[in-house]
Amino acid sequence: MGTNKEEFQENRVVIIYDCPQKTCDKLWLRDELRKKGYQINAVYSCCRISNVEQRGGLGKLAARLLTLWQCIKGLAKSKPGDRVICWSQWSGLFFNLLPGAEKCWIISYNWLTPIPNAKTRFLYAKALENPRLTAVINTPETEEKLRKAYQVRKGGNIVCIPDVFDDAQTFAAPCWKQENRYCFSGGRANRDWSLLMKIAALCPHIPFRVVAARADWDSNLEIPSNVQVFFDLGPEDYYQLLQQSYLSLYPLKENRVSGLINILKSIQMGKPVLTTDISFTRIYFSQQHQDCLLPFGDSSLWKTAIERLWNCGKDEYEGLGKELQEYVKRNFSPQQAVQQLDRIMKEK
Repeated sequence: MGTNKEEFQENRVVIIYDCPQKTCDKLWLRDELRKKGYQINAVYSCCRISNVEQRGGLGKLAARLLTLWQCIKGLAKSKPGDRVICWSQWSGLFFNLLPGAEKCWIISYNWLTPIPNAKTRFLYAKALENPRLTAVINTPETEEKLRKAYQVRKGGNIVCIPDVFDDAQTFAAPCWKQENRYCFSGGRANRDWSLLMKIAALCPHIPFRVVAARADWDSNLEIPSNVQVFFDLGPEDYYQLLQQSYLSLYPLKENRVSGLINILKSIQMGKPVLTTDISFTRIYFSQQHQDCLLPFGDSSLWKTAIERLWNCGKDEYEGLGKELQEYVKRNFSPQQAVQQLDRIMKEK
């Protein structure tokens, strides 16, 4: 996919974000690209679009319209030959459809494991067949699933860049405590809330605090007395609950990429993490910490793992937290991701 080098001599990049600048936890992308000499023109949203999306059917429609508006603003800021980085998968799909988008090179971040839908299939196929669009996945297994789901031939327009920690947030020293402990779990995509309720019922002496999207919650799910559930919290309240927790848990339902940002945030905050053992979660844990990964649906093994960490001493707890942090620092930094992105853009 070579082109005239003069076309890119000014190194212009437009980044289309899906949240306001003040609450954006992805500014590392903008800042690291600037360090490499790129001229950045960023487009921010008036609100966090992912929060709008979780409010049922009307919320999803509103989120799509907000995303389309972001793309229109991004196109207005772009010039022929610019690279346009769309942070969300939906913004990449929509930007690709806009008249005039063909003047740009599109890098569409956060392509997840596909859930084929007849109504939207053409968006994905059209994007993946565009030689001027690069789809960024965060685990290698997603590529084959995308190609199979949308019947797209092999080519060089799908690349894997793993999720990274947010360097605007410091790595907090792990802090063992005896009082006011609780286990935290939260998120939207692919969470196994039914399993978590079974786990909590097996641990009646351990408090749990859960943050979920009401639209995704089964109203018939029985909530044990040791569980508090909060719905549709904003990021500030969400991360405050995570920050104050003792242990974070992310049981997943399917082999579908999800939960990675929560895993990284938890580790940055010094929290031991237990999550489902899948190829895309496994890479964030060193070989010596594979016991943080647990099988699908086995509440008894989850109970054992939780109680082991709940009852461990200060040295073991804080040592685990520090080791998890050191592994993430070495292998999943923003600088490493932007180095890879820089190589991709220079090849175009």
